[in-house]
Amino acid sequence: MRELTSAVISFDGGTFGEIRSDSAPLSVGLDARNLIAAPGFVDLHIQGCGGNDFLDATPEAIHTIRQTALRGGCTSLLATTTFDNEPGAFERLEKTVLAIREGAKSPDGAHITGIHLEGPFLNIEKKGGFGSRYIRKPNLADFRRIMAIAGDDLKMITIAPELEGALEIIKEAVAASIVVSLGHTIADYNLARDCFDAGANHITHVFNAMTGLNHRGPGLIGAALNDERVFVQAIPDGIHLHPAVLNLLYKLKGPQRICLITDATAPCGLPEGSTLEGVGGTITIRNGAVRLPNGTLAGSALMMNEAVLRARNMLQVPLAKILQMSSLTPAEAIRMEGAIGQIKTRHSADMVLFDDDFRIHYVVVRGKVTAIE
Repeated sequence: MRELTSAVISFDGGTFGEIRSDSAPLSVGLDARNLIAAPGFVDLHIQGCGGNDFLDATPEAIHTIRQTALRGGCTSLLATTTFDNEPGAFERLEKTVLAIREGAKSPDGAHITGIHLEGPFLNIEKKGGFGSRYIRKPNLADFRRIMAIAGDDLKMITIAPELEGALEIIKEAVAASIVVSLGHTIADYNLARDCFDAGANHITHVFNAMTGLNHRGPGLIGAALNDERVFVQAIPDGIHLHPAVLNLLYKLKGPQRICLITDATAPCGLPEGSTLEGVGGTITIRNGAVRLPNGTLAGSALMMNEAVLRARNMLQVPLAKILQMSSLTPAEAIRMEGAIGQIKTRHSADMVLFDDDFRIHYVVVRGKVTAIE
């Protein structure tokens, strides 16, 4: 990513126009003195925030999520959701998809780029914050019905490849240009390699809800770290990943293959101690983390600007590299680098302006400027 000490950035009709270096302070048609301008943050994994979850399935809930995410500098997101294994599940999925589509129509808030379906084809041994009712055995007919309901909005799926029937779904998804992410899994090294060769190229919240790295059984993590084709999602809250692990991940994958995510759930954006119902039961913000009563992590309470700040503090690498992992790299992971993730002529005018403490002052989404109070 190119850095300019001072610049003039123009946008009109929702896309960037002329971008040039200039001796004057940064200008974007508003007072941006002493602020840093960066591409809008792209969050590939956010289940909810502001007290709402995408599963709430109302346009009002979707609007709240978009507005809350925007305050953290998120300009594009994948609405991360799932559905259950009980009667009426497909009807509920359709209701969720329709609510996401309806709630995405407003020009206000972060732009919903598509849907990330986390499950339901997950390994119950690594269900993490999911309740058992959200786990379903892989079935190609079920997946085809999912694709019919979600249509082109379905951009990514998370699946446990060791489950019987999962490989068929992976191949079907790859053929439909859906990004396949492996997660909530006990997949071994060889199976992971086979999946990468079949077209899977993404790992959901790496190191979390999967078998750990072992020197005799490197597993999914070992396969992903050794394959330059594979993108990995990282939650840089200092809770899901120890700083030493994040540094190791950075050395092995680099900013070109790490996507910073929030994995935010409904309590994100609410005060410490806030309690809501999630897909695995009651979830509460405790010491900055979202947990089930038994202590299991259930997503995070992280906003994207906080993710960027914490990643910079933990990694101690140039800011441009951190920003790459929060914008361009996730855009590339979902094959949208030609539209979002960069401040570049004819790209969507998505931009975030923040100060040295990473407080967001302005967010621009498709040319619409929002001042963050």
